Amino acid sequence: MGVRKAYEQDLTYLKQEILNMGKYVKYAFDQSLLALKTNDNQSLAREIVTDDKNINSMELKIMDAATLTIAKQQPVATDLRRCIVALKMASDLERMADIAVDIAKASSRLSENRSREDIDQLIDMAEIAKQMFDQAMEAYENQELMHAQRVASLDDHVDSKYKLFIQKQLRQNADEVLLEDITQLSFIGRYIERFADHTTNLAEWVVYEVNGHHFDLN
Repeated sequence: MGVRKAYEQDLTYLKQEILNMGKYVKYAFDQSLLALKTNDNQSLAREIVTDDKNINSMELKIMDAATLTIAKQQPVATDLRRCIVALKMASDLERMADIAVDIAKASSRLSENRSREDIDQLIDMAEIAKQMFDQAMEAYENQELMHAQRVASLDDHVDSKYKLFIQKQLRQNADEVLLEDITQLSFIGRYIERFADHTTNLAEWVVYEVNGHHFDLN
């Protein structure tokens, strides 16, 4: 096998591992939202925590592979950016998996009388975040800048919905039980907003990989 062919295989491997990691993160996020929707969330929270350990291992695997590729091949220009982006995206994806764990844990602390209206608002916000994530990962897979740029406009929608949600929570007159729900729901809103922010980071790394420019999509 030629040196360049082996080199390309290393870079392809990194990209495929990022895409695989993305699938696990999306599943974890979906499961965390299911925990939010249902009262049977303790078992879901435990499952997400277990899966998070696997995602952490994937990040370390990608870090090792990218570091080895840089050491062996001493890449420059586009090839070096591909390695750097794999490292950066793996870091963001790992944090997003942590956020899924946080959502599940906060959901498990909600009372059985949780506000369905509030839950629906959070799910609506999360659905936009999921659209962002799909766009960002598709942009990475196909090096499609238009998909990456759409992520920014969707993030604005998430931010607006989060602001309205928090304002609503702060206006409520809470008794002791309701106050705990308000607290946990506010945390979950923040976690979803942070998931969207990390997705914007993913899109920014795609832009950097394609054209070498750092561009703040926020």
